[in-house]
Amino acid sequence: MDIQVGTASFQVQGKAERYRDNSWTVVAQELSIAHPWGATEFYRHGWNSWSSTRWWQLDKKPWRVWNNPNRTLTAEDAATDSPDIHTSSMLTALTGPDGQTFLVGAVSGSSPTLTVTETRIVASAESDAQWFIGVGNELAVFNEYAQALAKARNLTPLPRAAEMVGPVWSSWYSWFEEITADIIAEEILPARDLGYATIQIDDGWERRVGDWRPNEKFPAGVVELAARIHDAGLQAGLWVAPFIALPGTEVVDKYPQLFLQARDGLLPVGHNWGEHYYGLDLSRSDARDWLAHTMAELVSWGIDMFKLDFIYAAALQAERAGSMNREEAYRAGIETIRDAVGSDVYLLGSGAVINASIGLLNGVRVGPDTAPYWDNTERHGDPTGPSVLNALRSSLSRTWLQPLIDIDPDVAYFRTRGSLLSPQVNELTADAALVCQFTQCSDPAAWLTNDELARVHQWNETTRRTPKVKHTDRYKYTIDGRAVDFDAWLNPAGRISDRLVVK
Repeated sequence: MDIQVGTASFQVQGKAERYRDNSWTVVAQELSIAHPWGATEFYRHGWNSWSSTRWWQLDKKPWRVWNNPNRTLTAEDAATDSPDIHTSSMLTALTGPDGQTFLVGAVSGSSPTLTVTETRIVASAESDAQWFIGVGNELAVFNEYAQALAKARNLTPLPRAAEMVGPVWSSWYSWFEEITADIIAEEILPARDLGYATIQIDDGWERRVGDWRPNEKFPAGVVELAARIHDAGLQAGLWVAPFIALPGTEVVDKYPQLFLQARDGLLPVGHNWGEHYYGLDLSRSDARDWLAHTMAELVSWGIDMFKLDFIYAAALQAERAGSMNREEAYRAGIETIRDAVGSDVYLLGSGAVINASIGLLNGVRVGPDTAPYWDNTERHGDPTGPSVLNALRSSLSRTWLQPLIDIDPDVAYFRTRGSLLSPQVNELTADAALVCQFTQCSDPAAWLTNDELARVHQWNETTRRTPKVKHTDRYKYTIDGRAVDFDAWLNPAGRISDRLVVK
């Protein structure tokens, strides 16, 4: 049937109903829409947290990971990735010649994927889906899409970071895997005095990924540390990658049937820590039982927040033992975790499948890992690699998600020790956290100057009183009336290198 969306007319297949004046919803497993705008600008939305998200041009090569199969497996949807065709997960949008934005996005359905050419948008899903089609001012039409999605899924608002975890100090971007119990303990009182509400112990505490017992660097276990954190009036967070395991771990060696299978053995689902890892087949009840037992043990240590990392692995395209499709298996895994840890524990997903996480997780990472440098030009053809630029670009391209789920842009930087970032870029990361309303930092107090300590304290105080943030243009905001222009950094008109690096 023909539908009128704004000033444009489109032919769609499926049951269409008018949603609002300039928008429709269409029920169809596949949707094909011709558009008249040629090689225009389009919105590319990534599949998981790390998959690059940005506005791009249809007459350029696809914005994706190039020539790195291990990275594609980890940070893209390898099942739908293409070097020849522009693909987008969940939704896409085009900019028309009049400046209006034409948006097509799934409000229901499993693994929705869109391909975009200079003449056509093709949207498909692995199940029956409902699609939103709308046109209007860019910010308004993205907001309307989010509202339609919430309505279609009958979302019940989950508690937000502001009320559950507050400002977070995380160990990752200072100590990485070199953390020890003593390092965490030394940070507790300074973190409290700086205004943090949660201390999150990141990767490095476990014996091996998949073996979730404390290693020799935590001789008294995590229980003792969590108790000390609580005694200081703070909450305890813990990193875990519950859907994956490295070769040689007990669960892989004893129970290989719990994992996704290839024809010749276990299926590698990603690459990190210098090797491939395996993913649980969460369509299996025994895999979910193992997961429930593991998470129940971890939460019993006194954990108030979990950072669930690499969880996309449960939604990788693969043969499954059960009848679930890949996003159903992923959601079953998250539901298992929620049942095991309870509703009063905050769940933050990283490497999370965005479409399948809404309504289940409290929050999701919305960009690649950040880093104490602006960009890594040696990592050519990989917009998912760690850097401030990649983290900011994707995160600030996903702020439309904010009404649906907490959005984590990754940590802010204040330090000059162990960092190549200028004070201006540090300020940019701090503002991005305020815009996204998820504030965390990894700077140890002992690494900071007096001025930097004062700035952290002020930032945490601002977070606690919830500043008024207004979205004024694509990458422009005001924070308590102060104008913040990220566009000048993400899409600079001239040279900005003199502003990027600490002097």
